[in-house]
Amino acid sequence: MTCNLDTFEIDYANPCSIDLLQSIRETLGFDPRSIVGTSIDVFHENPLHQRTLLSDAARLPHKARICFGTEWLDLHIHPLPDSTGRVSRALLVWAIATAEVAKKQEEYRLLRMIDNMPVAVMTVDPVTFAITCLNETSMRTIEQIEGLLPIEPSELLGASIDVFHLAPEHQRRLLSDPTNLPHHARIKLGPEMLDLQISAVTGTDGTYLGPMLTWSVITKQVAAEARIQQLAHYDTLTGLANRNTFREHLNACLSQPAPQLGLLFIDLDGFKFVNDSNGHLVGDTLLSRVADRVRARYAQPGVMVGRLGGDEFAILISGGGRVEATQRAEALILEIVAPYQIEADRRLEIGASIGIAVTPEHGLDSETLLSRADMALYAAKAAGKKTFRLFTPDLETRLHERVRLEIKLRTALMELDSLFLFYQPIIDIETGRITAREGLIRWHHHVRGWISPQEFIPVAEESGLIEDLGIWVLNRACEDAASWDDGARVAVNVSAKQLGKGTLATNVLAALVRVGLEPSRLEIEITESALLNDELDCLSDLRRVRDLGVRVALDDFGTRFSSLAHLRSFPFDKIKIDGSFVQDAVQRPDCAAIVGVVADLGRRIGVTTVAEGVETQAHFDLVKAEGCTEGQGYLLGRPMPSERDVAAIAALNRRALEILPLAS
Repeated sequence: MTCNLDTFEIDYANPCSIDLLQSIRETLGFDPRSIVGTSIDVFHENPLHQRTLLSDAARLPHKARICFGTEWLDLHIHPLPDSTGRVSRALLVWAIATAEVAKKQEEYRLLRMIDNMPVAVMTVDPVTFAITCLNETSMRTIEQIEGLLPIEPSELLGASIDVFHLAPEHQRRLLSDPTNLPHHARIKLGPEMLDLQISAVTGTDGTYLGPMLTWSVITKQVAAEARIQQLAHYDTLTGLANRNTFREHLNACLSQPAPQLGLLFIDLDGFKFVNDSNGHLVGDTLLSRVADRVRARYAQPGVMVGRLGGDEFAILISGGGRVEATQRAEALILEIVAPYQIEADRRLEIGASIGIAVTPEHGLDSETLLSRADMALYAAKAAGKKTFRLFTPDLETRLHERVRLEIKLRTALMELDSLFLFYQPIIDIETGRITAREGLIRWHHHVRGWISPQEFIPVAEESGLIEDLGIWVLNRACEDAASWDDGARVAVNVSAKQLGKGTLATNVLAALVRVGLEPSRLEIEITESALLNDELDCLSDLRRVRDLGVRVALDDFGTRFSSLAHLRSFPFDKIKIDGSFVQDAVQRPDCAAIVGVVADLGRRIGVTTVAEGVETQAHFDLVKAEGCTEGQGYLLGRPMPSERDVAAIAALNRRALEILPLAS
């Protein structure tokens, strides 16, 4: 094409230009056949720069590559002087270079990828055996062995690959023939060992372009392999046998004729609380100290100690029966519970629960033995922790019963025809008015009859059913409360397993909206033990619930982990004094004092105090005298079903009475 430099208009375009313009027609925006008479500006986002260039004959000829839409154009501009020598026109010779640009970009990307590869890469000419490429990782790797090479690292590019080999002829034969590739070898270079992977690089037509070598210095790797072997079989934190090694050893012992083995499963009591409250570094230190104590006690032939994971350990005693296993378990608990001086100002204590299984009484295969030791451990924890239990057949029976109970509970949650809420009133001690009713879940099974919440709630918590059960309780409680004429609040117990997940507020809001119940008429009751795990997340859940306008009560205050810090960290609306204090207060002045102190504390911080377990007039008189705000107990009202369930429950109870004579 030619361009008039006075007007910057294209005054000529040959047919080839027209054809090329057709390929960029969409970006051009007009018919290429009308290019003549069009300004050269159509090709430039910055036409001023182009015009400045064309206006200065001294800057011509000029070569440029410009991006036009999705295409790249190669442009050569030559001056066309007129008869007087004045440059009044320019010749533009151009071509579409998109493919070439893409190819160069691909080549550049490939070279950068090779350069940035975390492995050392070299390429070699298959004819001259000269090194044609060394990536940056190769150069860094060569620094490790530069004293062993006959030339400087900076001289390697273009040098022969022979510098790495004592017998280069063999290497040359290998590299020159692609049928020998891929090839893997380890070669010795002085005191160092090199690992070499060689592959063939071919063109698109299959032509052999040459070998590519990826290599590394593996002298340290040999030592590392031994370390890896160690890691594969032993726990990195404690140095004890890991789960796989322990199991392999157990299987090997069981394969011996008439094996006499004692298996101890150990779980640390309270470790999660220590770990969460002191940090993982302290937790790891504590685990190491426990391992040291156990290892020191059992550093003897015939005994293997392993860490199975987390805070779980195991001991396998060869040649030991139940008597030796139980003696060792008893001594081990005393060993573990002794305080640990982690730092100068940090002294920690934990407990240990142990489950025991022995051969041949409890099984002769690893699966059975491990399973039964685990059942015994579960029984030790259920017995109050810091103790041990030997497997007995009834443990397995109870486990199977628990599994059956879980299945029944799942069915009950699906069918929803055997779950009920009973309500126990909470009354204002001064006026006798019912201020709230606590919803207490009840479950009736068609064969077993009424099943205690103390039996099925733990099953629901362990199996993950507590979330669905909690949602059902919330919805049913809100439905029933909406029908009460006296406007009393409804109180619902929330399990520790429901807290810390971020779902409680959503479930509460859905239940309230569903029946149109005012948030102020719902109370959520939690125990202090529920705050011990993931306390920040639990308190966050409770704050979101309280922000809805729902009241939050602290249940069973005064038992187990009671702490004034919890009253400071969250603005509870109500404190419920555990019934054991109320019932003992009549005979024990210390219990009466506790009731009075909590009542006074509630009055001072503006929190309602509820005395639970009010069963006699003496109980009532005492809690009233001590200043409690509200009371709850059999004297004031027993748990009763809602009106909707009265007929159904009466029918269930009649059916049970009819079945009893037949059963006897």
